[in-house]
Amino acid sequence: MKKLFKQIIQYYLKLLTKIALWRHRPFVIAVSGSTNKTPVKDYILKFLREKYPPAGEASGEKEVRGNPKSYNTEIGLPLAILYLESGESSPVKWIKVLIQAKIVALFSRKFPKKMVLELGVEEKGDMKYLLEMVRPKIAIVTNIEGSYTYSNSSLEQIFEEMKLLVEKIPSDGHILLNSDDGRVRSLAEFAKAKIITYGLGEGAEARAENLKTDAQGQTFDFIFRDKKESVRIKKYGRHFVYAWMAAKIVKNIL
Repeated sequence: MKKLFKQIIQYYLKLLTKIALWRHRPFVIAVSGSTNKTPVKDYILKFLREKYPPAGEASGEKEVRGNPKSYNTEIGLPLAILYLESGESSPVKWIKVLIQAKIVALFSRKFPKKMVLELGVEEKGDMKYLLEMVRPKIAIVTNIEGSYTYSNSSLEQIFEEMKLLVEKIPSDGHILLNSDDGRVRSLAEFAKAKIITYGLGEGAEARAENLKTDAQGQTFDFIFRDKKESVRIKKYGRHFVYAWMAAKIVKNIL
C-alpha cells in the first residue's frame, strides 16, 4: 500500500511539475555529480540573485530559485520546483501537498525566471526520470567518485547517468566539467553543447592558481578568458574553490 501511494504521489507531482514548467518556461541550470552539488548550487544562487534582483528589491530570490534542503530526487525535485514542503510519512499531508501542487501548476502567475536545480542520481534510470521533467540549458558535473558505493550502482553506471545529462543539453547550451576528474573530463566527447572545463590543473579553461589558506578562509587567483581575478572565500576545503569557480562561470555566461 505504501509503495502504491508513493507511486501515485510521484506520478501526479511529475505531471504537475511538467505543466508548471511548460507554462512558465524558466531557464534551468542543472547541477549533478557524486558530491559538491549543494555548494555549487548555493554559489550560483548567490551570484545570480546579486546579478538579477527585481526592481526595487535588494535580492533576486524571487527571480532565481534552487532546491531547498536535499530536494533533488524523484519526489524532491518536483517539490523544489513547485516550492512545496514534503508530506513526509503522513498521507493527509501528502493529499494537501498534491492539492497545493495543482494550484501552483495550473494557476500560479508568479514563477522564477531561472532555476538552479540539483539532480541527485543513485541508480540506473534516475537521470532519465528527472530529465523527463526538466530541460536544462546549462549543466555542471562536479565529479564522479566513490560516494555512491552505498547504493546499487557502480561508478560506471553513474557515469552513464551523467552522460545522459550531457547528451540532453542542446547545442546552444553550456556544459561545465571538472577537468581534474578524469571520468568527468571524458564526458566532453558526448556533448553537442559548448564545453567549459574548470579546475586546478593547467589544462582547464577556467582555473584557480596560487591557492592559499589562512585564518579567514582561502585565497586564490581565478583565471578565465584571459582575465585574472583575486578571490577570497570564507570557507575551507578545495571543494568550495571548485564550487565557486563553477558558479562564477555560470554568472559570466548569463
